[in-house]
Amino acid sequence: MEDAISGKSVLVVGASAGIGRESAAAFARAGARVMAVGRREEKLRELADDVELEWCAADITHPGEPQRLVSETVRVFGGIDILLNVAAASPMVAIVDIATDDFLSVFASNVVGPSEVCKAALPHLNENAFVGFVSSETVGRPRHGLVPYGVSKAALEELVNGWRVEHPNIRFSTIRVGATIGTDFGRDFDGELIGRFLDEWIRGGHLSAEMMNPLSVGVEMAELVAVAYLQPTVGLTDFSLRPPGPLASLG
Repeated sequence: MEDAISGKSVLVVGASAGIGRESAAAFARAGARVMAVGRREEKLRELADDVELEWCAADITHPGEPQRLVSETVRVFGGIDILLNVAAASPMVAIVDIATDDFLSVFASNVVGPSEVCKAALPHLNENAFVGFVSSETVGRPRHGLVPYGVSKAALEELVNGWRVEHPNIRFSTIRVGATIGTDFGRDFDGELIGRFLDEWIRGGHLSAEMMNPLSVGVEMAELVAVAYLQPTVGLTDFSLRPPGPLASLG
């Protein structure tokens, strides 16, 4: 990846921690010019201390923020070769218990915000640009406690289809990610609920015995996106990163 992606401009949204952070770092180590975007400035500063990249603290759910972060990227790089949307958020909650504002917040983070970033970036995408949206293996396989999240990711996938229909000259891709431990995604999950819902996930055959880690997933994602970008005559519309091996068992 190093020689081929060197000098290309990459915008990673959701790079404060976890998979997004590791993807941004992998692109930077390969010589790409990277703009890492996230909500937490201190985390972005730490990332910039580890690898050479640009960063912009922004909350894509706030009006004007998607446009600001894209403007900053264009000011620094002049254009965008790869746009990778990794940002995601969700409470762990049963459908019957989720508050309306929380449900709307999930959609703002996982659907509307990424779409607004894409809309702002559209005029600044370089020739043969690649745009990836990170989804989840929970789409089509709902699991206890994460239904609002899965619903939002299903909406995101249909949004990607819509972007592809309206702008067929641009390569849009859905990247589904399976069970990964060590990310900040579940940092606010209630411990008691996790224990209860995990049993349900295992009973339903939704949980792998082994889980992936953010470093491996982030590096692999960056490498696959780089390969996709470098093949402009091929559209990699969907791919998945899932843990290998058997499913988890209650026994």
